[in-house]
Amino acid sequence: MRGKQAFKNMVANLFLQVIVLLSGLILPRFILEAYGSSINGMITSVNQFLTYLGLAEAGVGTATVVALYTPLALNQTGEVNSILSASRKFYNKSGMLFLALTLVLVGVYPYFISGQLDNSLVRWMIIVLAGSTLVDYFFLGKYRVLLTANQEGYVVALIQAAGTVVNMAVSIFLIYIGAGVLFVKAVATGVYMLRLVLVKIYAKRKYPELNFYAEPKESALKQKNAALLHQVVGIIVNNTDTTVLTICLGAKSLLEVSVYGIYMMVVNAVNQLMTSFSNGLTAGFGEVIAKDEEETLKKSYSSYEYMYLVIMFIVIACMGVLILPFVAVYTINLTDVQYVRPLLGLLFTLIVLMQNVRIPGLTIICAAGHYKETRYQAILEAVINISVSLGLVWKFGMVGVLFGTVCSYGYRSLDIVFYTSRHLVKGCAKTSLIRIARNVIAVILLCVVGMHVIPQDMTSFVTWFIYAVGMGIISVFVIVGINYMMEPKEFKELILRVKGIVRR
Repeated sequence: MRGKQAFKNMVANLFLQVIVLLSGLILPRFILEAYGSSINGMITSVNQFLTYLGLAEAGVGTATVVALYTPLALNQTGEVNSILSASRKFYNKSGMLFLALTLVLVGVYPYFISGQLDNSLVRWMIIVLAGSTLVDYFFLGKYRVLLTANQEGYVVALIQAAGTVVNMAVSIFLIYIGAGVLFVKAVATGVYMLRLVLVKIYAKRKYPELNFYAEPKESALKQKNAALLHQVVGIIVNNTDTTVLTICLGAKSLLEVSVYGIYMMVVNAVNQLMTSFSNGLTAGFGEVIAKDEEETLKKSYSSYEYMYLVIMFIVIACMGVLILPFVAVYTINLTDVQYVRPLLGLLFTLIVLMQNVRIPGLTIICAAGHYKETRYQAILEAVINISVSLGLVWKFGMVGVLFGTVCSYGYRSLDIVFYTSRHLVKGCAKTSLIRIARNVIAVILLCVVGMHVIPQDMTSFVTWFIYAVGMGIISVFVIVGINYMMEPKEFKELILRVKGIVRR
């Protein structure tokens, strides 16, 4: 049953990420053509600032999910209700704080981009884009954490996928008929809000015993502050780049943020695709850890890591060769700023590699709730990112900022591998490092050959797609073949495990 739930979560998350990927690729192109690079840069920048304000969530969601693993596994309904009641209270407080911080941003942000866009448009855009987060705090969050902890994240994923499709279709129609960008984003926020109704209906029917007004057990969320620290670090590491570019590059900041946003669109698409293979598994690992099934954890983790790294390095090989041709085709006829920059392609590929190589270990850390135990490593990661980025941005611009991100990810990814081995899955570090090393070598060879064979200055999506399919097939054969030859037993066990889950 546990494996089947994990499989359903994985498939649903994969489907969601494909939908989000398509939306993330299609909509920005329409926005760029209809409204220009400055508007696109402003939307990207505002969303990143709102992500910072999302710290108002204060680790409530993560702490609640961790706290729910054990009572859900033991069918302790009263305990579940008490935890959810505490979660509701914290979410309401977080929502009020987020609203207050948003109003501050409305007053301050226009000064960062003075003279580049109309201040009134910018202020209203901040309010509109903040709407979806407010809905999550006040209405959706308490249901989402319950479904996630109970391995039913696939329900939220499928509802979100449907909402994303509707949002994309409506937005494209509005842009086509000449609607203003503010109206387009307002309608998109409205579509997002409709998700609440469907999630609430499902949760109420599936869990009639739910009581969000039971006696709150705030002590159950003891990991809240530690989880918040990790959220702070995650936001700093993942979102500092846009903030530094917005503040430090003066009159050309929005144009540079637009360039950054196009490459990050590719990065996010890849990360979303990869995350779909891990999001649905955290709750399953959490249940195993809660029941102290050490041997099951070790075997499951090894299979998960093996599978994840194989898929990840196939994707990385394709990205390294195809990112520049994609950007060239995507931004064709856009002349207000230079988008095709080879060094950026390399740095963003490295960032994706280092972001994802840590995911197997990070999944186990999150499932175990080891937020307090890893807080100092997380802080150091943030310090490295900020100090290197600020030190280099003035001379090297975006390249300097990205180098800071590469340095911080490199340190933290290695740390996670070793921490997981020492404290959670004993003795896995050597195996993990060998798996990573052999795949890195394979990817380097694939990229060197691929960049000499595949043209880097394409002008057609059809041409790009044909080369992408060819690169994908070759990468699959090479990466899968190498990993099969080096670990045939692990490969066969993984296939048997997947077949067993599918048959159920």
